[in-house]
Amino acid sequence: MITARKVYKEILDMPITERERLFSFIARLGFEKEHYTHSEVFSDVRQSPFTIKEAAEYLEVAEITVRRWARDGILKHNRIGKNIVFDTDMIKAFKKQRQ
Repeated sequence: MITARKVYKEILDMPITERERLFSFIARLGFEKEHYTHSEVFSDVRQSPFTIKEAAEYLEVAEITVRRWARDGILKHNRIGKNIVFDTDMIKAFKKQRQ
């Protein structure tokens, strides 16, 4: 699994000239458009179910809020054993709807 920490470490391990090229490339691509659509930004989010913690991070709310939404039927969920999980597409649609 690729994590931000691993990517950051790889960037730090790059030679300075390569790092400069990477950041100038990111800057050029990142500012081609003023606004990006939700799907352009989040289309590559993984397809495995979200846990409560992951859903809370993605939706930018507290875990207790996600639990309450699940309990109140606002967020449809499934159970895997004792764990509550959320379908990725449903979470994406929910976030898009809230914006």
